[in-house]
Amino acid sequence: MSIAERIKSARISAGLSQQKLGEAIGVSKMAISKYEQGKTIPNSGMLLRIAEALDVRVDYFFRTPAVTLSEPQYRCHKKLLKKDENAIHGKILDWLERYLEIEMITDVQTTLDLPKEEICHAVTMEDVEKVAQMLRDEWALGLDPIENVMDVLEQHGIKVGIVDAPDTFDALTFTYDGKIPVIAVNKNTTGDRQRFNLAHELGHLILQVSGDLDEEKAANRFAGAFLVPREMGINELGEHRNRLFLRELYVLKHKYGLSMKAWIHRAHDLGIISKNQETGLYIELNTYTKNKQEPGKQIRPQLPTHMHQLIFRALGDKKITQSRARELFGGPIPVVGVEE
Repeated sequence: MSIAERIKSARISAGLSQQKLGEAIGVSKMAISKYEQGKTIPNSGMLLRIAEALDVRVDYFFRTPAVTLSEPQYRCHKKLLKKDENAIHGKILDWLERYLEIEMITDVQTTLDLPKEEICHAVTMEDVEKVAQMLRDEWALGLDPIENVMDVLEQHGIKVGIVDAPDTFDALTFTYDGKIPVIAVNKNTTGDRQRFNLAHELGHLILQVSGDLDEEKAANRFAGAFLVPREMGINELGEHRNRLFLRELYVLKHKYGLSMKAWIHRAHDLGIISKNQETGLYIELNTYTKNKQEPGKQIRPQLPTHMHQLIFRALGDKKITQSRARELFGGPIPVVGVEE
């Protein structure tokens, strides 16, 4: 990617028009247009001003890795403005380039480890349950709650990133260079919502849906089954219940990282409660839900750790400087005891 292309990409990511960027650095819209078309190359002083206005480091304009991305598949973006969509795409591209660069520096790449397509066919929801359990078995996850879904996906070669985005955006999935899957989720959502979105996107990646089975519903079922296996769901709630209490769902939410609403749906999927009971519980839960947040303490958002560990490794081995580490982090180096 050329300097001209990077200026344009960073401007779009920042949500600025050519006019606004020109005003911020004291040049005309025409000048910005020429920079982005490669007709004029900004000098070092101008690049510093552009970097400051776009909130990127100057190193960004000279970064080596450039990747080819597939068309992203968005989850929950019906109300997402086009400029927000472009900004999200630009931020993810910036993050992915930094990720690939630290992999090159450390010579550490995680092998993609997804099951073969022929064993992931699903015609019924029961098939979806079986695929989810098969994947947990293949990845040796056992039946216990998954502590960090992001880390599990990264350990098996799926790159996971977080992006600052409006609430109308949940997640997106794409591949780079035609083969490696990437999932990006909104950093401004609760941890249970993040986890479900990741599991949902994982379902889209591996399920081979056919027949009359709806892909979105199948991915939702997969997410519930991946986060709470059938055996554990029944073990926690029993095979059949005349009534479920929100308080017990709240406890299970914090044990498994699955929202109370998703637990209600999971209980119905497993035949523990009837459709009428499910509907009644949704109505009851909604009376305590404010601003889309369920009652009680919220589950904190998760953070992917693999990329950060590679940066620290390179810094410790003196393969990069402190300044380079900050550029790869995309900001200040995280400090122990300080929340990001």
